Amino acid sequence: MTDRVAERFRVGSVLRTDQGTLRVASVRGTDDAPIVAFEGIVDRDAAERLRDRALRVARAAVRREGEYLWDDLIGLEALTVRGERLGEVREILRAGGADVLVVSDGEREMLFPMLESVVREVDLAAGRIVLAPQEEA
Repeated sequence: MTDRVAERFRVGSVLRTDQGTLRVASVRGTDDAPIVAFEGIVDRDAAERLRDRALRVARAAVRREGEYLWDDLIGLEALTVRGERLGEVREILRAGGADVLVVSDGEREMLFPMLESVVREVDLAAGRIVLAPQEEA
């Protein structure tokens, strides 16, 4: 899933499938319902074979400064701003205006909205995320 449709389906963009790569030849329609033509896909039968296939992009092409993939965050150690261990990020929920981190310490689960006031630092190299619980935010 992406919220940057125009960026993903730009002419010349390369997308990966389970059967190889596709290069975007042209795009029309809207961001909500793009109609994308791929190089080498020249008839309806070839296009139908792509139906329901997952399209992927290289990780490096996805991230902008300060942005993270959900998969990057799963498994990170969650700490408070004071360095106290909260647990581990186990799951991320899509919930309206802000995604929600599910952090588990093995006994209980805690929910943290992915807001700047709550998520203070993400350090992928160190494997940790620093969170300010709402009462501290």
